[in-house]
Amino acid sequence: MFASCDGGGAPGAVRDGSAPGTGGSTGIVSSTAGASGTGGASSTGGTPGTGGRPGTGGASSTGGGPGTGGTSSTGGAPGTGGRPGTGGASSAGGRSGTGGRPGTGGASSTGGGQGTGGVASTGGSSVPGDGGTTPDTSPAPDGATDTTGGAAAVRLEGRFDMTDTTRPSFGWSGSAMIARFQGTGATLRIDGSPNQFAVVVDGTVSSSVLKVVSGTTQYSLATGLAAGVHDVVVWKRTEGNQGENRFLGLDVTGGQLQAPAAAPDRRIEIYGDSITAGYGMDGVGPSCPWSADTENHYLTYGAISARNLSADLHAIAWSGIGMYRNYGVSTASSDAMPYVYARTLASQSGSVWDFGPWQPHAVVINLGTNDASTSGDPGAAYETAYLGFVRSLRGKYPNTYFVLTIGPMLDGSNLTAIKGHLQNVIKTRSGEGDTKMSFLEFPVQVAADGYGCDWHPSPTTNAKMATLLTAELKTRLGW
Repeated sequence: MFASCDGGGAPGAVRDGSAPGTGGSTGIVSSTAGASGTGGASSTGGTPGTGGRPGTGGASSTGGGPGTGGTSSTGGAPGTGGRPGTGGASSAGGRSGTGGRPGTGGASSTGGGQGTGGVASTGGSSVPGDGGTTPDTSPAPDGATDTTGGAAAVRLEGRFDMTDTTRPSFGWSGSAMIARFQGTGATLRIDGSPNQFAVVVDGTVSSSVLKVVSGTTQYSLATGLAAGVHDVVVWKRTEGNQGENRFLGLDVTGGQLQAPAAAPDRRIEIYGDSITAGYGMDGVGPSCPWSADTENHYLTYGAISARNLSADLHAIAWSGIGMYRNYGVSTASSDAMPYVYARTLASQSGSVWDFGPWQPHAVVINLGTNDASTSGDPGAAYETAYLGFVRSLRGKYPNTYFVLTIGPMLDGSNLTAIKGHLQNVIKTRSGEGDTKMSFLEFPVQVAADGYGCDWHPSPTTNAKMATLLTAELKTRLGW
């Protein structure tokens, strides 16, 4: 299993120091699914050279878990993905990580007029995302919405566990609470594990990150707004191995909650590792270690592509995870993506997602960086695991278009090997009659675009990746 990034606790354990909150959220719909990671990663890029410094704490790289001593690289793309762990691991560029702690802080808010509560799920719940369980027969939008008939509510996007509809739980990156209100301010009620959120008011991302801390349940989203109608999005920046949170409600100052905007008719689901989770995005890399303060899923290629295409997004991403083997493992991992992708809550193995209601138009898979990061080409076993995964997903999503991707942290022989395996998977599936599948390569990142922490893709690199993915989905789906 993956080590937690704070250096303690069981992998995926929920670190929740607050008591269950109360609050009026009704009509909530969502679900959960999770994955486990394995910590930092070593490089898969250049040839081991000199000058590398072994890691002393967390890990560097793009999808993997803590290592046991890094090597330095003299060329190629450093790092292959990952989350800092409890053991030392060095990045592919010879940089070491020191771990990271969940963020603290977060402004507590009091006061404000209570809103009407209510939650409508539109982008990821156990309720059909398009008004029914029948999958769309074409990739084009179906024109349906799933508001609550004009009732005041908060829309949930992502996998939410609706076992207790008064406090739906969630954990995956990009899980979002979306609301429209008339008034001058809004306060979010939430509890659970330390996690961080981007707050977007009327289309503008706040410069202040919302940091959930144990023992606090009220957080100001906006104050002093001009009287009128406003839209707010609260987007989970940190990933599922930081534990779950519970949405308790939204209170409005000087007005009331309104019916949310209709859910987008387009839906995208993405599976990936730390690259997809946004590891180190806000860090001035490459030498900074992982921390919750630098992880930012909102600026990842997947999130940007979803906004470019006006699509709801489900992101199933965990640093250090692979398709066949996770970082630091030379043989099969029992907690690789095929074993954890069906969770509703990332860190809860018994939490099972219902794939029927929410049918994506596109599935994007970016896994293979960690499979190759430790021992090189994972070989036929990787192809076998990948084939099993896409066959399983195809059974759940008969009409969805699949895009198999890799990059931007692999290079050299490892990149060549993974590309070959993905093309073989597509060829095999085509022979089995599955033609709704294509390959997309994200070019190796370059120094001119900067690096995030531990050599992870920078915002500039992610924006370039989003341009490619947006174009691919437009071409394949006619969007």
